[in-house]
Amino acid sequence: MQSASDIISSLLWFKENSNNENENESQTIEQFVQNVEDFSSQYGSEISVSYTAFNLRGPPSNFPDYGDYPQAFVMRTYGTWWDEAPSVQEDFMPQNTNIIPSQDYVEVSFERSVYPLEVAIFETYNPGALVRIWALGPTSWILLWEGEPEYAGDSPRIFSPPIRQINYPTRILRLEFNHKLLPYYTELDAILLRGREPPSELKKRNNFSYSTLFYKKTQPEKGTLLNKVIASNLHEKVLPPGVLAKTERIKDTGPLQGDFERLPDETILCVMKYLDMQSLCRCAQVNRHFRRLASDAILYRSIDLRPYWHCVRSQVLMTLSRRCKFLQKLDLSWCGSHCMIQSHYVVNFLKDSGAELTHLRLNCCKFVDNSVLRAVVNTSANLQELCLRSVVVCSDWGCLAALTKLKRLDLYRTHITTGAAVAIVRANPGLLHLNVGSCKMISAMDEVAFALGANCPGLLSVDFWKSFSLTAAGLRALGNCRNLQELDVGWCLQAGGSGEWLSALSVRELRKLFLGSLRGISDRDLRALIPHAKNLSQLDLLGVRAVSPDICSEILAECPELRLLDVSFCDQIQEMQVLEWRRQYPHVSIKRSFQSANLSGEPNPLFLEPSLGWNFI
Repeated sequence: MQSASDIISSLLWFKENSNNENENESQTIEQFVQNVEDFSSQYGSEISVSYTAFNLRGPPSNFPDYGDYPQAFVMRTYGTWWDEAPSVQEDFMPQNTNIIPSQDYVEVSFERSVYPLEVAIFETYNPGALVRIWALGPTSWILLWEGEPEYAGDSPRIFSPPIRQINYPTRILRLEFNHKLLPYYTELDAILLRGREPPSELKKRNNFSYSTLFYKKTQPEKGTLLNKVIASNLHEKVLPPGVLAKTERIKDTGPLQGDFERLPDETILCVMKYLDMQSLCRCAQVNRHFRRLASDAILYRSIDLRPYWHCVRSQVLMTLSRRCKFLQKLDLSWCGSHCMIQSHYVVNFLKDSGAELTHLRLNCCKFVDNSVLRAVVNTSANLQELCLRSVVVCSDWGCLAALTKLKRLDLYRTHITTGAAVAIVRANPGLLHLNVGSCKMISAMDEVAFALGANCPGLLSVDFWKSFSLTAAGLRALGNCRNLQELDVGWCLQAGGSGEWLSALSVRELRKLFLGSLRGISDRDLRALIPHAKNLSQLDLLGVRAVSPDICSEILAECPELRLLDVSFCDQIQEMQVLEWRRQYPHVSIKRSFQSANLSGEPNPLFLEPSLGWNFI
């Protein structure tokens, strides 16, 4: 654990070291983030700067202060709580166990391209979620660092892991995170890139060779994730000609040797069902017999390419389309950054292989445009799950109303309109899970809630996170959804004037209830809830200032299934009371946000007046 003086010294070192130059070598420069290019989720809203990804721009705002501050970047989840909620999604390929899982990412850019020497992340609350650092090269992403997630304690830190040295400059980084070990939200204050300036553009043009740089000089050591993916048959269309030629010259050496020659094809196929995608593709490189088996359509009913987002290109879809004759579940989330996948390839893939699709996840995919939406509707009439989180370039959302069998629809941070959302809900009476959180173009969220109450009696979960047009009238309409198990109305400020609508809900099955920042919720509202919420497992009261310690004590005593209680920023609840509850109810994880006591004075100007045009070097 670093002391405060060590941390401050580290910060000063970054500033001082930028002046060290060697006249015989390229200049070493240090830069903070100039712009945020992309991200998967954020705690903040689209119309605010608090807790948003864009707070990563520029130098640190709070470091070395430790705690929960709105000037930081905060992602949407932490711990395992979302995986334990009724809305949890199944993993399409649980056999992908050889890859460290990630839950979120952020992509940032810097003003000048450099050969990266160091990447430093300023973590000011619950550090330890970072698992990968990528750099964008001339034609592909390269893995700079990978590590297991950890919980690094209750102190700020500058995390600067040893990174792989690469032979081309970059100005774009992508960071991946896994929060499962963290007790509460992680917060990032800044990202610093230290590197050597590249030679002149003329020298780069004369000396640059993609095949020699990427496939020879920067080939990672055996066993790393990047090596596994590059070596996989999935990317046969992307590999250099020499590698392709070797792949095509595979000779059949006759019958299989050893015990395998005694096994029928059906048995080998049964074994191959347990292989991850990369291992399956490697099997196709053994010989012709294995290639035929590894290409069997029965092995491609469920495909998850999200772990391989960094190298999945349009050609991969062309290769897979020949094998996906019975495809039912497909996850392309995070794929297609920087035009690696073009929309017309996705349209063609859906036409060839999408007829049997029941589950489709296209979260954070830049290639999803109106043509892709229409292809989904025209080819996948049996779709039961459609996830389009953070898809922002589409306008023809109404076409999705042609789908009538949806059970799960995730539209978090999309630009869907009120009319389109209502039409889709009305067309899908069997809808079980809906996420319309942070959909800023839905100007009348009550209309969506009315449609859910009138058409979806079996609804299990709904996420209205930061829906500023939702009111108590819309929430009362959800009383018709008798099986409701999960409700997130955090930061739905128009619904927070009063909590009387809670009594209108059917809460017998309720397991997760998030009421963050609904300041009108009172003890009386929660007291009416307690006798009927015996299954309540997660309760978020963050910022509900009117609640008292008495009602929280009643909830802890009367809700035997309770496992998570968040009382952060509840003005009437003191730290000593939280400590006593933790002692009395050790099976309940009681959360209380923290800010360091030495923070004083006016908020940082970076928070008050954000600028899109700043350049930090």
